[in-house]
Amino acid sequence: MIGFVNICHEDYVDDNAINMAETAVDSLTARGIEVFAVPGPVTNHINAQAAGKALLQADVDGVIIFMGTWIECPNAMSVIREVEHLPMCLWGFGMFEMDGVLESTGSYVSFAMFKGVMDRVGYKYKAILGGCDDDATVDEVVSFAKAAVCESVMKRTRIGLVGYTSMSIYTGTFDHVLLRTRIGPEVVQMDSYTLINRAEAVSEADRDNTIDWLRARAKIADDVSDDFLNKAANLSFALKDICDKQGLAAMNVKCQYEFSKEYGMVACVPVSSLSDMGIVGSCEGDMMNTVSMMILHLLSGNVVTYGDAMNHEGNTLKLSSCGFLPFSMGDNPQITNFMPHPGFTGIQNSFVMRPERVTVMRMVEDIGSYHIVYFTGQGQPTQKRQGYMPALDVLLDGDVNDLVKNYAGQHFAIAYGDLSRQIEDYCLLKGIRAVRV
Repeated sequence: MIGFVNICHEDYVDDNAINMAETAVDSLTARGIEVFAVPGPVTNHINAQAAGKALLQADVDGVIIFMGTWIECPNAMSVIREVEHLPMCLWGFGMFEMDGVLESTGSYVSFAMFKGVMDRVGYKYKAILGGCDDDATVDEVVSFAKAAVCESVMKRTRIGLVGYTSMSIYTGTFDHVLLRTRIGPEVVQMDSYTLINRAEAVSEADRDNTIDWLRARAKIADDVSDDFLNKAANLSFALKDICDKQGLAAMNVKCQYEFSKEYGMVACVPVSSLSDMGIVGSCEGDMMNTVSMMILHLLSGNVVTYGDAMNHEGNTLKLSSCGFLPFSMGDNPQITNFMPHPGFTGIQNSFVMRPERVTVMRMVEDIGSYHIVYFTGQGQPTQKRQGYMPALDVLLDGDVNDLVKNYAGQHFAIAYGDLSRQIEDYCLLKGIRAVRV
């Protein structure tokens, strides 16, 4: 939910100032943004402080500081000091025509003035200057709202981690405390035995219901054994049960080597199932990849996936995971035995993503800080990698050579649609660098 406060000077408040604020709120609500609007204009330090407290009590995820008219800086600052820990947007508008005459409430002037204040203080915020019902302007405010909700929700997010990084992938490691304090999520670590022990305690009824759920979403190959299917279903149920009981919004499972070799069942189908159950699923212990997926999930409101950067030809990049892909992200989902390989046992998801527009990103942990590398592109008709593996070929909007220069890990989160504006806003609000390829 986004807070909205209309700041005005008492000598300038008129019907235009009131109507502009109401139009702004209505424009956001029409776009699906939940808005908590502080009643009436804020015109003095008393109702300014009360407005700030009301925003806190409403537990908003971000705040729009709306310049309704010319303002006095102390009143705006009294609101901001109450909510300065939240994502903020400064919104002003210019002159407007009434009866053939250009009129002004002083909003434009206030915006120019108070932006200087916020910049000098060093606040991280988004500045927007434009009409309250102008589509392009409202698009920018909606983007802020989605980024603000993402930034806020991430602070309350819990991500499960079964095991740790697979196969000694250095870029899969992370600083737990830095992630918690700079980005937000808490990582709840547990060992493989916790998941296996819960899976082996799943009842036959719960297992069979899970198998029915899988059959309703994918064609299961005839040569998949009952033993493999039962084992995967038990793991799927156990993962969901653990997430529900521990309040986990995402789960990463270190599959190789404990599950793929020792337990005899890769985690592909169980982790893919989580994603279509409303929980972001990922694997190989790469927490920065899981965090990237969580961000794209929050910004888009949709199911997301990931892929390894496998190869490029010209400006087309092949993204492919090892048997992981949410059922809802592809056409004709299939579950098959895992690609023949001495190091892997079990069943996998074996289908490709739909050739649609995508946003691809990775959050990178630097020394004491973070940055995001991302790009957009058009998905191409794609064949399964090596005849088995999920994949998507993406024709980049940018230059693939720039992507190569910015590689900081092989795993990339993938979402359908163009989320570039929201990613830029998220980085702006977090104060981290966005690298667009």
